Amino acid sequence: MSLARTAYAWAIGVLYTLFWATLGIVTWPLSPRGELYLKYARIWSAWILASLRIPLTIERRAPLDPHASYLFMSNHRSIFDIFALFLATEHSLRMVAKRELFYIPILGWSLWMCGFIPIDRSNRPQAIESLNEAARRIRAGTSVLVFPEGTRNPGGVGLQSFKKGGFMMALQAAAPIVPVAVLGSERIMPKGALTVGRGSITVRVGAPIVTAGRDAEKRDLLIAEVRTAMEDLLADPVAAEKRGP
Repeated sequence: MSLARTAYAWAIGVLYTLFWATLGIVTWPLSPRGELYLKYARIWSAWILASLRIPLTIERRAPLDPHASYLFMSNHRSIFDIFALFLATEHSLRMVAKRELFYIPILGWSLWMCGFIPIDRSNRPQAIESLNEAARRIRAGTSVLVFPEGTRNPGGVGLQSFKKGGFMMALQAAAPIVPVAVLGSERIMPKGALTVGRGSITVRVGAPIVTAGRDAEKRDLLIAEVRTAMEDLLADPVAAEKRGP
């Protein structure tokens, strides 16, 4: 991995983040619900990938209702997943993000103003309240993205065990779960790395899995179904389509 490329990546990352986050704060009164900020986030993501010449391929396995709200669930291998997922999702979207990010000057303030949802997994009551808030957002018409693994996968392959909170949120909101797989980002910047390499990213968006009417006591069956769908997307670009919703 080139040190020059890494230095360039960090420089533009900081520059673009400061610019778009600051713009989001300044223009927040024009769009207090965060929709304008979401547009900025997608431009920010496109600029970073384009500047680093990282190709992004988006594969959609089934049409999604543009007027519906969904709970998107994705694997997580790299910070570059965030840029790819902003561009791969077309709905009004907010992310459940770790609380520490909200303490970062400018970036954290902009996340809060946009309506991102902080979560502290070390504090169970607060984590539950965060998930309840996310469920309320979904019922109000906003889609939400969560990483069911809870953190980036250090190995960069397969899936780690899933946290149960996101699935309870989906059942509470009666929101369809859309399984998503991100591939290739771990070659660019795996967890724990500071260097930025080369590569391409593919995002595969699966068919929605219905949760309305499901028994919350059978949550583990839902977890297994979503996990299988994500494994299919990770393993084979057409497996999820053959399996069906």
